[in-house]
This record gives sequence, structure tokens and C-alpha cells, in this order.
Amino acid sequence: MPNPDHLLAIGVMTGNSLDGVDVVLTRFTKDGVIEDLVSHGTDLDASLANDLRRVRAAINDCQGNMEKAIGQIGTSEYWRIHDSYMNEIVIAIDGLRAKAASLPEPIEPSQIDVIGLHGQTCAHLPPSVAKTSDAKNVYTVQIGSGQKLADLTNTTVIYDFRSDDVMNGGEGAPLAPMHHFHLADSARKKGHFPLAFCNAGNTGNITVISEFTGSGKLALFGWDTGPFNNYPDRLMQAERGVQCDFDGKAGAAGQVNLELLKLLFERAVITTDGANFLEKHPPKSSDPQWYLLLPELLGSAPVAGQALSFEDRIRTAEYFSAYIFAQSLSLIPNDVVIPSTYAICGGGWKNPVARRHFEDLLQGRFGNENPILPNHEEFFRTLKNRMPKPATVVNSEEVGFDSTAMEARIFADAAVARVKGEPFTSPDTTGCRAATVCGILRFPGGDINNATANLKGWLNSHNSLNRTSDFATGEAQGWSRAAAGWQERLSLCK
Repeated sequence: MPNPDHLLAIGVMTGNSLDGVDVVLTRFTKDGVIEDLVSHGTDLDASLANDLRRVRAAINDCQGNMEKAIGQIGTSEYWRIHDSYMNEIVIAIDGLRAKAASLPEPIEPSQIDVIGLHGQTCAHLPPSVAKTSDAKNVYTVQIGSGQKLADLTNTTVIYDFRSDDVMNGGEGAPLAPMHHFHLADSARKKGHFPLAFCNAGNTGNITVISEFTGSGKLALFGWDTGPFNNYPDRLMQAERGVQCDFDGKAGAAGQVNLELLKLLFERAVITTDGANFLEKHPPKSSDPQWYLLLPELLGSAPVAGQALSFEDRIRTAEYFSAYIFAQSLSLIPNDVVIPSTYAICGGGWKNPVARRHFEDLLQGRFGNENPILPNHEEFFRTLKNRMPKPATVVNSEEVGFDSTAMEARIFADAAVARVKGEPFTSPDTTGCRAATVCGILRFPGGDINNATANLKGWLNSHNSLNRTSDFATGEAQGWSRAAAGWQERLSLCK
């Protein structure tokens, strides 16, 4: 029976690390309560991960033009890889639904209203990098067919969230801030305000929920901080033949090298237009294609005339991840309170070396283990003075939310926001021209009558069915609308 008091939504996320599929089932009440019911994760098949890397490379080589990229890969080969990717997502959802059916109060698949699908990001050229008012030069590409997933799961799918923001002049990322804003009410009731949510995966991103010092008016900011797991993982894979630095053991055996840190900060994260991403001001979003493996990091070139050990290089890479996260707080406007509480989520923080460095930097413990670049010394010296109390770093569970489900839950929340016709991005988080409703709907069999009665009721009561520009791209809309050339396709549909 319809339950107008809540929606049941599954969120699906596969990140740039291509290591697995994360899914979560969450209840969203009409009163704004967000409650995780069950989560699940599966490892991504290694051969499929390699295939997706090939697809990503081709799409970037073709500058986001999907027709050219598919021609380069081969049509049948592209769709074989695409369909294998979708099948892996179905396997993860089936595992989640089996767990849900075994809860003390069982939830059957037919009760689940909607699936929020992020898709696999393969290319990203936002306005901050394109530096042009010509929208034809701005794009974002996520692959994954919402229609195929809807048909395979017999559940309505909402997906392609980034395109609407890009088409409204935004960066298309990060999408986490609005979700974190939705979580902040319950965190504030527990005394955690102002606070920042710090997500660390292949890339890091931060959401700051605070207030302006004079007026007390709420302030919401968010941005990508840059690479996090990316460099340590690539070093471990290339030189040790394992996926990552489990428990930070390799990094713990080394020392931070200040000269290598300086090279990484100045030269490692360079955008398509040749700018240093780390020095850009928000709104900003990053792309792993910009994360350069410097020869000094790889050990194939000396650092200040010295050959560094593997342990020193990976320790410096792990410190760099934490350092740029903390240093990015300098991007918070001077009239905004810098948070004292940092709620961490994402697999990157499982590395105790990176987490310890982050805590030390926030709490003012500098020195040989936590060196500061000369041009950042003034900021770090005054950081504590801009916080209302000493900084604490806590797991997201301590403010009420499962950190392992955070990224997947973002897209369950994005789907619910789309059902309600509510914006999921804003000028302060992505730079879009105005607050933007994001995502398009796909019903099983292409028929709204196959949606749950509950979902149809919500769509009707919010009058939200046609709140975004839904136009066809590719076979069964197998990639994002804002792939290169989107402006022309959009104009044909108006």
C-alpha cells in the first residue's frame, strides 16, 4: 500500500578507484528524517575494471564525444562493457534486497520506490577549467543506462544528476554538499556545529556547514580537495603489486619529504588549461585525469639531488592527501567560522597515517612529521584561532550516519530530491546560475504505471514528473546528457 509518510530509496555508487559497487537502502520521511536500513558492497571484477579504464581513456581522448569514443572502442565492445557494468550493479542490488528481506521488519523488492544511480564518471571538463562562456566546450560524462537498470530490477531509476547542473552553468560536482546539509540537522542536535563532512576516496571532497560571523546566517560550501587515495594506490599497485597501503604499513615505515611535498603541491594536479587545481577557489571539481605521476614520486628522478626510498615516497603521498585537505580550509571566506568538528567518511580514512596527519594539522601539531610549506605557514598558524573550539576528527557514525554508506546514500537522497522537485545543487556549492533540480526518471518497461503506487503519489503531489530537461542520448540513454555536444542536442528538443 502507498505510504505517503516516507520513500524507500536505494543509492548506488561506483567510484573512480573502480574497486567495487556500494549500495544502501535508506528511508526518507516527509519530515526530513534519513535512516539507513541496510547497506551492501561487492568487489568489481578486475577484468571489468580494466575494461572501464579503457573506456574512460577513450572518452577522454575524444574530449567527451561519445560517438567518437564508441567508434574508437568499437560499438559491440563498448556495449559489452557497458552491459557488464550494469550487471555488476544488479548483482549488488540483489544482495542488498536479500538483506532487506531478512530484516526484523522485512522489506520486499516491490516495496522499494526508487533507485538513485550515479553511473561511472569517465570524463569531466567543468566551467572552471574550460574558462569559456561557450557551453559547447563544457561537459561531464557518466556511463550507465537508467532504463536498463530499471528493466533489470523492475524498479524506477533516477540518474544522470550531474548533467542538469552543468547545463545550468555549474561544475557538475561536488554533489555531496546538499546531502550533507540534509544530514546536518540531526548532527546539530547532537552538538556538532559548525561542522565539515570530509569524504576521502580516490578524490577527496569537503562540505562546510557553518555560519557567517556577523549575522549568524547559515553558510554552506563544498568543493573537491584533489587526489586522496589516488597516489598511494598507484604507487602500491606499480611497485608492490597490491591494491593499496593496507593499514598504512608502508607509509608508516617512511618519512615525509618536504621537497617532494612542494613538487606535488606545485606540479601534480594540473588542469586541462594548465592551472594548478589546488590553488583554484571554489566552486571547483576535479578529474583524476589531472593527477600526474611525477617522476620524483615514482622514484625515477631525484628530489633535491637525493634518491628517495619507496617508503619515503608513499609516506609523502599519504601526507600530501591529508595536507591538501587541511590546507583547502584556507578557501573558506574570512567572515565564515571554520568548523571544529570534522566528520570523516570514505575508504581513504581507513589509512591511519593519513588520518593522523589530518588530525595533527587541524590541531596545530607541526614539525618534522607534519611540515608546512612556507607560503602556507601563516594560514596554519592562525587556523585554530578561527575555530570556536579545538578541532576534533570523528567518524561519521559519531554524528549519526554510516560512513561506509555515505557516497551511495548521496544518490538515494538525490533521487528523493528529484521526486520532490527540490534542488540538489546551489551556486555556493557548484557555481550553477541558480539552485538546480537534478536527474531524470526511467520507469520499468518505460511505463510510469510500473512505478510503485507510493512513488506515483509523491510525483503527483509534488507535480515534479517533468521538472528537468529529459532528452535522448545514445542507446537507451546509456550516458549522461551533458556529454560533449549537449547544447545542440538540447536545442533540438525545445
